[in-house]
Amino acid sequence: MKTWRKLLLYFVSITSLCLISVAIIMACSDEPDPYDYYTSFFHPDIQGKKDYGAFYFTDYHFTYGNEEPASEAAINSTEWAQYLGGKVKANDVEKIMYHLDSAGKERAYHFFEQDPPVADSLVKSSFLWSLKDSAHDAAKKYYQFAIQAELLGQSNYNYWEPAPLDTAALRNTANEAVQSAMGENDSFLKLRYFYQAQKLNHYAGNFAEAKNIYEQHIANTTSSSHIKGWALALKAGEERRLGDTVQAAFLFSKVFAGYPERRLQAYRNYHYIDAPFNDVIKLARTPEEKANLYAIRGFANPEIGADNLEEVYNNAPSSALVGVLLVREINKLEQYYLTPALNNNTDQFYSDGHLAKPETPQHAGKKKWLIWIGLIGLFAGIVVMLIGFKKQPGKPAIKIAGGLLTLVGAVCVVWILIHKQDETPEAQKLPKGSFFVAVPDSIKNKYDKHIEKLRSFCTTLASDAKYKEPQIGTLTNAYLYFMQNKPDDGLAALKELDGQNLNAKLGDQKQIVNLLLSAQRLKQLKAIDEASLLPSLKWLNEKVVAGVKPKTDVYPPTPESVNQFAIAQRNFYTYVLAPAYLRQGDTARAALAMLNSNNTITANSNWYINQDMPDFWFNFVHSPQLKQLIDWKTNRPADQYLAFLSKGLNRVNTDNLYELLGTIELREHHYPEAVTAFQHIRNSKLINKSYNGQDYYNDGESSQGDPFVVEINDYPKHFEGKRYTKLTFAQKMAQLWSETQKEPKNAAAYYQMANGLYNTSTYGNSWGLIAYTWSATDVGRKPLYYYDGDYIKASKAKQYYLKARELSDDPEIKAKCTFMAAKCEQKEHEAPSFGDDYDAYKKLEKLYTEQLRQNSYFKEMQQYKTTAFYKKAINECSYLSDFIKSN
Repeated sequence: MKTWRKLLLYFVSITSLCLISVAIIMACSDEPDPYDYYTSFFHPDIQGKKDYGAFYFTDYHFTYGNEEPASEAAINSTEWAQYLGGKVKANDVEKIMYHLDSAGKERAYHFFEQDPPVADSLVKSSFLWSLKDSAHDAAKKYYQFAIQAELLGQSNYNYWEPAPLDTAALRNTANEAVQSAMGENDSFLKLRYFYQAQKLNHYAGNFAEAKNIYEQHIANTTSSSHIKGWALALKAGEERRLGDTVQAAFLFSKVFAGYPERRLQAYRNYHYIDAPFNDVIKLARTPEEKANLYAIRGFANPEIGADNLEEVYNNAPSSALVGVLLVREINKLEQYYLTPALNNNTDQFYSDGHLAKPETPQHAGKKKWLIWIGLIGLFAGIVVMLIGFKKQPGKPAIKIAGGLLTLVGAVCVVWILIHKQDETPEAQKLPKGSFFVAVPDSIKNKYDKHIEKLRSFCTTLASDAKYKEPQIGTLTNAYLYFMQNKPDDGLAALKELDGQNLNAKLGDQKQIVNLLLSAQRLKQLKAIDEASLLPSLKWLNEKVVAGVKPKTDVYPPTPESVNQFAIAQRNFYTYVLAPAYLRQGDTARAALAMLNSNNTITANSNWYINQDMPDFWFNFVHSPQLKQLIDWKTNRPADQYLAFLSKGLNRVNTDNLYELLGTIELREHHYPEAVTAFQHIRNSKLINKSYNGQDYYNDGESSQGDPFVVEINDYPKHFEGKRYTKLTFAQKMAQLWSETQKEPKNAAAYYQMANGLYNTSTYGNSWGLIAYTWSATDVGRKPLYYYDGDYIKASKAKQYYLKARELSDDPEIKAKCTFMAAKCEQKEHEAPSFGDDYDAYKKLEKLYTEQLRQNSYFKEMQQYKTTAFYKKAINECSYLSDFIKSN
């Protein structure tokens, strides 16, 4: 084979493999749930679900759902059943007309022949027996004609052997339909024959004739049949094909308004045409037609804006479109404004200092006294100075004293004013127990203006009472106050609904808004506050249990698979209750709230030991808090509120709790306590499992690295040597720790402990002894978790290596300790993160690489040139060898 052919073959093969890999990654990667990707408490289905549920807000789909609000088959079958008389069932009509395969339709066509062999499903059809009655010969004739027409209109298109429609046959059959219509006196059948004629011409591409049939024979027919709507949809398509896109868009808006079985189709066609809205709106003759057009435009707008909503209300204030558009605006605000304001459940947020840190009380009293002292001093100084100048001009001491008093007073006042300005906006905006985070002023100002505009509309909606459910305006107002962190105003607005007759959905939404505002009002959650929240939490949980069971295995997600109450409950515990506890320093209760947040939708749990607990527990809970959780599980709290929240602990396996507690004790260097925790585990398989990252996939059967050995390079990791479980590791570390207590100068013990700590870092061979996940991106990353001092920075390992070096007399040990201290020091530098500025990133990356090589302990390594370890390290470690060469 020639070289170029080989290269081409290799190129094609490699390219194919890459494309296949990309396809697999894309297919297997997670995608946002289009019905649950932002923080929401305001249910979209409280308005217009039956007629306009497909147009609720979601920024991930063109429409919220893909099902028409009504069934075309059911509507047509009902019309036929009514036409044929009370003995005919609509279900029988639908089965015959819409649910037979081609063979079944063929049998149905010949059903009316003399004693044909017929399937039982046809024999029992009241529809077919009615058509067989001589009184309905005309209807039978039409039905048989419709079957033949349907076969002509079907396109069995094959990409490899395209077979075009038989347009000549379509036109001929359309002419037959016109002739049959002309000779038919029955208005029900006459309309359907003309519809068949229009449709057949439409399929044949004879759009002008199809349009002509509609205008001459269908448009002015006095009939309430939905056939007219389907014919109107065809007419709209014909106008588009003939070049009048504005007229076509307007006609689709009429189909959208009047025929729910074609509403979604008409909506898509309207936007597909993309006709200028200002031209289309000119064709509207009635306020209702204008309202429909503004609604269609509003449903397609993913950005905030009340203009379409206001136009719909001004033209048709009683229309259900008003409520749907209003809720859409609320859901948009939830995505763009509320979700960032509740961005309080991320690792970075906790790492930035918002976790379990009670606020330092402000000494407001001292500041007040300082202000008074300053003012009094300032006033007294001025008085003394005036006395000195006017009454005692010859005594400069009085002038000096007055000047000093004035200066001290002025300094006090100025200091107070300066430090008053220095008070952080966070402290002002986020009182103790608050769960909102600070939103940038640019975003806040933008959305606050929209909120006020929307609030004004809601006030008008409620006071005018032109809309069928004006209470939605008051309810929305209360929720807007929640978004703005104004609970008192929100509760006052909600109180206006007391005593009013609300439907079930609005009543449920009122309960949720009341729960949110009540929780928001509390500056610090105490026992009395928790008791006040308990009835609402119980009510919400009952709604979750009684609601739609979440279908977590449905892909892609559908609106029917969503339990709105479950989403609200999860979001309340996750973004409201848990963060409020964290702000006041109660991590145990916050952890309990997060556990309850996970029992509603999909358990956001750690899959490394047993899918029971939230990720928060694995990364942020310390041993005292976990011990408190274990106690709540073991001894049911007497307090009703805590007892209710603690029910979630019932599904948490006790062994897993002690496994996590032991791991946390290892992170906290409480080795005897870790041993005790691990010894509580009854499942021998769990406690005897070794952890090195690979075991999670091989059920503990893979090799385990010895955490007490030294490796020159971190990669590749070596997993041979003595196997350690978390228990045996804890026992070994406890023994070493005990030795250091008995012999403070035991260099060997410190050295072994340092090895154990280093190897349980992300760089070592036993990271799984203190961590539950590992990623290549952990190398050099910014610390996030409380144990990252060991896991990322290897700080304590460095401390123990230096201690061991100080105490040891063995040059080999000193060399090893110095080298390992150098490796630990490298971990103190943070690797740059790639941003938009590639050049800046490359500079930071170069600096980071230089920092790894310019290591003070590499210089000290030269003291141990004669050791065997030095000779081994200089050959295997490129960082050390580069440093030595450059110096």
